Amino acid sequence: MNPMKGATRMSVDTTAEQIEIGARMDALTPNTEHKKLFAYIGAGAMIDAYDIYVAAGVSAALVSTGFAGVHEIAVFMSMTFFGMLLGAATAGFVGDKFGRRMSYQINLAIFAVAGFAAALAPNFEFLVGTRFVMGIGLGAELVLAAAILGEFIPPRSRGRWTAALGILVNSGLLFASAIGALVISNFGWRWMFVIGAVLAVIVWLARRRCPESPRWLVVRGRLSEAQAIVERFEAKSATTLETNPPAPTTATNADESPTTSKRPFWQLAVLGTVLAVGVNMFVYGFISWMPTFFVEQGIDVSHSLAYTTAMALGAPGGGLVCLLLINKLNRRTAIVVFSIIVIPLGLAYAAAQSILMIVVIGILLVTAIYTLVTFVLYSYMPELYPTRFRLRGTGISYTFARGASIVVPFVMSGLFVAFGIFGPIGFVCAMAVCMIAVVVAIPIETRGRSLEEIS
Repeated sequence: MNPMKGATRMSVDTTAEQIEIGARMDALTPNTEHKKLFAYIGAGAMIDAYDIYVAAGVSAALVSTGFAGVHEIAVFMSMTFFGMLLGAATAGFVGDKFGRRMSYQINLAIFAVAGFAAALAPNFEFLVGTRFVMGIGLGAELVLAAAILGEFIPPRSRGRWTAALGILVNSGLLFASAIGALVISNFGWRWMFVIGAVLAVIVWLARRRCPESPRWLVVRGRLSEAQAIVERFEAKSATTLETNPPAPTTATNADESPTTSKRPFWQLAVLGTVLAVGVNMFVYGFISWMPTFFVEQGIDVSHSLAYTTAMALGAPGGGLVCLLLINKLNRRTAIVVFSIIVIPLGLAYAAAQSILMIVVIGILLVTAIYTLVTFVLYSYMPELYPTRFRLRGTGISYTFARGASIVVPFVMSGLFVAFGIFGPIGFVCAMAVCMIAVVVAIPIETRGRSLEEIS
């Protein structure tokens, strides 16, 4: 017997089963099972976002209390991103090999334990070490969240659900800023880590009931387990594959010809990576530094955190804008449009003189940035990669983004010292131009298409 024939037959059978499971999942009406899954994913992602943005308020407090200087804050942030790089790199491989659920729980446990340790840090060096370990958990969480959700939600609803996830994650900035304004001034920065760790333990316990992805199970040859989970979702659904067969495949974008719908993995990786690096530069190269910029300009920590909290209203606002536009604009169009919008808003923010104008323009700029974040990280990027490599592909993009984030704190501090606020803003505008260029150069549209069709 020719072993290659057997391998080919098994591959064909597996592909057919994968298409069947995918079609059954896509035929469902979102129901209570989907809502429970969203709650598990959303809670973890929001805690993750909260702790990422904790760095902004904590950094300002460390500087104002003399626990660290501006250049040491660059080390603090860079070590966080180095941990996130490691977490993003490993989560994709663990999730694709051992399951989404296992990878999901491991990263949250790492984060919680390190969070409690950070709260007890006796010196700056210990704090940096614990922050590195926390970064491993932080880096893994967002790699997994949108990818897992996208594997459960049908294409006609996927955009709205991933945008809703984006609103939750984006709210982490407002959540962290508001809590920081209350807690740091009255109780100190250590309690910010305690709050995140306690919430992580609660979510870890609740998330033990989170189901494994049927799409991943069937790719791994575990068909019976995949069918059992699909049947559980079908039992709560108003529609199934029998009552809601898939519509004939149609092009979703005039720009998307048959020759552009199938592209080599490296092109997907380049597209996803440039976009991930771009939005990470927006968030960690500018927004995370806002309180520190205020403090260095002579504004006290309390007022700095208050202004940052006001500007943070734009974060959930950006997610809401994405939710309203997700089924009206193609993903590529939205990314180009909002990248263009960021540029004049950034320049206007840098030129603003009064606190009122800084805050108002800042809210608009943060809204535009987080609209991009939601479209890129939660809607577009997880849809680019096939199921077998989805977490690895997403993980690769996040890994490069985190790698860039290790360097950017030093770049931002240098630019700010040399050019004032125009330095960081100029960097943000340059990244917006890069994002526009890559989306135009590699035209792949995913809106309204099943994951199997995209694959």
